Amino acid sequence: MQAMVSRHKPRRKKIKPLWIAVTVLFAIYTVVLVAPYVYGFLVSIETDFEFQNSIFPHPRTFKISNYLAAWKDLSSEETSVIMMFVNSLWFSVGTTVVGLFYATTAAYVVSKYRFPMRKFIFSFALVMMMVPIIGGMASNLKFTSALGGYNSPLYVFINAQTLGGSFIIIVSCFNAVDWGYAEAAYIDGAGHFSVFFRVMLPQLVSPLCALALTDFIMFWADTDTALIYFPNLPTLSTGLYLYQDVVERLYNYPVYYAGLITCMIPSIVLFSVFQKSLMDIQMGGGLKG
Repeated sequence: MQAMVSRHKPRRKKIKPLWIAVTVLFAIYTVVLVAPYVYGFLVSIETDFEFQNSIFPHPRTFKISNYLAAWKDLSSEETSVIMMFVNSLWFSVGTTVVGLFYATTAAYVVSKYRFPMRKFIFSFALVMMMVPIIGGMASNLKFTSALGGYNSPLYVFINAQTLGGSFIIIVSCFNAVDWGYAEAAYIDGAGHFSVFFRVMLPQLVSPLCALALTDFIMFWADTDTALIYFPNLPTLSTGLYLYQDVVERLYNYPVYYAGLITCMIPSIVLFSVFQKSLMDIQMGGGLKG
């Protein structure tokens, strides 16, 4: 009986050294990623005296006035923070939506229709991704200005990227969608636009949401574009960039960090809400035979 009991005793799992090493490595990586945000938040609620007299932030009180001062002081080209927020909104949302629409329609045509130049267009898009952006900035600025997009929200429609990274990804996604969906819709009397918007496009909801989220975060934090193409319409990121000169003179870093945290809130909220879409990109259903 004792032999049978000892025979069925559960064995303890041995912890492998590799598992420990990977866990420690990811823990360190997580700390490295989170530490700057924690540091910035703690500085944003400090007083000037506390910041100047200690390397490590240790606020004794939550100084909400830093955030109120950030909304009041962070201004550029006589533009209020509210207008900067509006400029950031139309720039990031507009460029994301228009760019994805351009890329999606072009990718659908290249993926599902047969015409002589389709392979050349796809290859051209791959080559263009290798060309440095700075190389074509001068000509692009002149082109934008000639079409009336300089210092204007029209920039969104003129410079929304079509043959970029999103185009390559969406072409691959459309290649994975069975053309039988479209054939069934054509048999029922649907036209080309109905097939695209009501049949094929819904199959790519998840990858398009992921691309939209990543593009929005990228454009929201973009500083160079606003400085070059619409300097009289500063965004929040542009205002924070220009405010650095004021910070160096007044040494008012808590207010500056309060502005940084405020600017980061939309990106953090969207990433927290839609992180599942980023980690779980799936295609639509399949056909039943």
